[in-house]
Amino acid sequence: MKILVCIKQGSEKGEISRFDEFALEEALVLKDNGAEGIPEVRVDVVTAGPDHVAAVIKRAFGMGADRGIHILTREAQYVSAFVIASNLAAVAGKGGYDLIFTGIMSQDMMAGQTGPMLAELLEYPCATGVVKNYLAPAAGIVRVEREMAKGYTDCLEIMLPAVLTIQAGINTPRYPSLSRMLASGKKPVTTLVEGDLFPIPVRPKESLVAIEQPEQTRSGQRLGGSLDDQVRQFKTFLREKDLL
Repeated sequence: MKILVCIKQGSEKGEISRFDEFALEEALVLKDNGAEGIPEVRVDVVTAGPDHVAAVIKRAFGMGADRGIHILTREAQYVSAFVIASNLAAVAGKGGYDLIFTGIMSQDMMAGQTGPMLAELLEYPCATGVVKNYLAPAAGIVRVEREMAKGYTDCLEIMLPAVLTIQAGINTPRYPSLSRMLASGKKPVTTLVEGDLFPIPVRPKESLVAIEQPEQTRSGQRLGGSLDDQVRQFKTFLREKDLL
């Protein structure tokens, strides 16, 4: 069984985006525990970006990933989610992967678009906000539980291959081991450039107009006095706002 995890750099220090760490850990748990009827689970990681983002592949190797793919792109402040998803789909579609994991959103834009777009481009079923997954390879399905509003859980059976976006907090990502980090240089990394994937560059579906800090429209209210005084003030505030 082959699992592909899409990861993104979370900082200039080569750290993996926190949301993607949960996705990688979930894949590595499947690798460690195995799957019924599947003798081996291979975990590949893919990332897109300029030269320096290759550091996240090394970190993924330190956590236990088997192979890495680096889609080499030009330095840019903002890249359309559609362009990223298109690049990932071009790689994933040729890899014969049974499962593709992504974080629920990126650490910078937090839009949550890339995973569902990737699934649409591949024409794979997709579940977002996954908090549990149970692999049943003999039946060709994965059973998932996804987080819904007001504490509800959505339970689905999804045919493989599939794309799952993993909710934050589903697990505790492991720390890279020293022995794996030292051996990471021996693991295979495939480097592709956008021109290798698309003779004509993919055109973005949206563009970044501006980034602005939110303006403060009202000031907060600080409660003073003893704890009992603060509780009384807070209860009065809630009553005045018809919240109690």
